[in-house]
Amino acid sequence: MKNPFLIYVVFAALFIYACERPQEEIRPSNKDEDRVSGQLDLNNATIARLYSDFNTGVLYEYDNILDFAYVASSDNIAELWESVEIPQIRTLFTDTLDVMAAEDIPAYKAYTEAAVTFIDTTLFKYFKPNSKIAGLMPYKVLLSESVFAPLLVTGEPGSVMTESESRFSRSGSSRNLQRTVFNEHSIVFSVNQDEVVKDIDEYTKDNFYILLSRIMSMHNLYDEVPASFFNGKSAYYNQNMDVVYREELNIAEDKNVYVIDKDWFYSKGFIDAYYFFNSFGLRTYYQSFDEDGNRLPTRIIHPKALRPSYEFVGNEAIDVRSYLTEMIHRNEAEFLEYPENIQENIILLRDLLMSWGVDIVGINPDLNVLN
Repeated sequence: MKNPFLIYVVFAALFIYACERPQEEIRPSNKDEDRVSGQLDLNNATIARLYSDFNTGVLYEYDNILDFAYVASSDNIAELWESVEIPQIRTLFTDTLDVMAAEDIPAYKAYTEAAVTFIDTTLFKYFKPNSKIAGLMPYKVLLSESVFAPLLVTGEPGSVMTESESRFSRSGSSRNLQRTVFNEHSIVFSVNQDEVVKDIDEYTKDNFYILLSRIMSMHNLYDEVPASFFNGKSAYYNQNMDVVYREELNIAEDKNVYVIDKDWFYSKGFIDAYYFFNSFGLRTYYQSFDEDGNRLPTRIIHPKALRPSYEFVGNEAIDVRSYLTEMIHRNEAEFLEYPENIQENIILLRDLLMSWGVDIVGINPDLNVLN
């Protein structure tokens, strides 16, 4: 997924088209049917423990439609969800008729055991039983051989999947592969061992970020972030940086602005999270000219540059998530380089998450450098 913007444009066009079509065919959501408890493999001790500790049903055998894609909406919108492919692990061991040979059953069982252990030791271990967060976990978690999303859903589900610095990026025929996809009633994790072994640390951080973001959105936990975190920010959300920067610093229109000064940016309480201001990430910018267009004797290097064409994050939820991805990915030295107000916001979120039962320090022990 190298250019999520194009995916969003395609989805938006299809969404508008779907909304304009007649809505006479509505599909039932089946939301009142409990499809978890009767499908759980309670012989698996890890699955049984997760169900007991978090009321979370981990399924590796499921129905793509009934357990994920169903919606109480038009056929058109349902078809968009159904375009997400989440093949079961068993498809690795069955023939074209979905028949599994007897000799392949032990390998299949071993694979599912490894998949459940993986999702437990790299994800659920960072959430505490008998805590606030334990009561808010998703009820249905599907473990898939892969996740293929040709049309990422618009809005928060789509954006969350592209925000993490450890986000899944591929090109060519595999560009639509994802690690995770979610909606309001299910979350799916790809546990393909060929992909997992490439970088377990990235899988861990990406899945942690996506699951935590989903929980916070589903249960309005952004509203529980202290007001001090948002002080003075509302006037900047979704505003063009160049316009605000020039106005506040009285920069004339005939002067060139190549990058936004980080100290000015930080003073507003915003953090330079990698994928929150440019879909391709904050890149290094090499400045060769001054504000009047004169060539500099030595070019200036701006790491993770904020270009004047960028916009501030759009709202409070995205603001919090921009901090979360930095808290997951920055090291001790980088935390200490932030100004005091940014450090205070990081400490605020760190302590709040830990009080909920989210072990973000376990994900990144370097957060403890801040007191």
